[in-house]
Amino acid sequence: MSVIGVDAGGTLTKIVYEENGALHFKTFSSEQQVLQWLGILAQNHKLYITGGKAEKWRGIFPHAHIVGEFEAVCSGAKLLLKEEKTDLKQFTLINIGTGTSFFKVDENGCERLLGSGLGGGTFMGLGGLLTGESDYYELVRLSKEGKRELVDLSVRDVYEAMNSPVPDHLTAANFAKGDAFSKKADKLRALTNMIAETIILLASQASQAHKLEDFVFIGSTLKSNPALKEDLSQFQDMLSYTPIFPEKGAYAGSLGAFDVGRGSEHSQNRQ
Repeated sequence: MSVIGVDAGGTLTKIVYEENGALHFKTFSSEQQVLQWLGILAQNHKLYITGGKAEKWRGIFPHAHIVGEFEAVCSGAKLLLKEEKTDLKQFTLINIGTGTSFFKVDENGCERLLGSGLGGGTFMGLGGLLTGESDYYELVRLSKEGKRELVDLSVRDVYEAMNSPVPDHLTAANFAKGDAFSKKADKLRALTNMIAETIILLASQASQAHKLEDFVFIGSTLKSNPALKEDLSQFQDMLSYTPIFPEKGAYAGSLGAFDVGRGSEHSQNRQ
């Protein structure tokens, strides 16, 4: 029997399944749509579910198997790196979902280091409050077009003609120049940058003790989001890290659940 890997997140549902020897990846924003879709396929597939809503979904699909979220994310990330022929022995894994989790991954396994409430939920929620927009792709489009220096106070603004003790392009205060006349795009780029700055600072602090220099970013908030990727990459010279963005990083959780399920089913079939 075939397997479907499901990442039932707080905002989006990501699915991985195999058909005709190839993996397929789907994203649903509507819970009703994905439940209808799965209701049909679940008759001939076994569901392996991870994510914040996994237990809720098992109430709907009682024969589904629950996969621990951290296990699924780490397993999926390793598979994505292997698929892209990126050979890393150890790295910091940063999963930007509704919030953000940070993991140490090495040959001994995967260990969660810390987490933050800033992530995709912040981008959607605060982004909506700032602009009145609610569509993810519209928020991403506006962010890409915005200029955060029109909203953020930079070190350059503070020191003006004086020599600053730190690089003058850094943020002195997020949103300090924003007002009622600030454009939607500029506010969204400032928000994207604030999220990225916080994530990089936390990742850097968490990684120093373990001497990890490669940062692997996954999670649905990175999907079609060039502004966030750019802002996450802006501190390389200062903090000495290498950002890596697997192409299908949004599906790490669902791919990991799928892989656990596939291994389990193969093991049972051999018995």
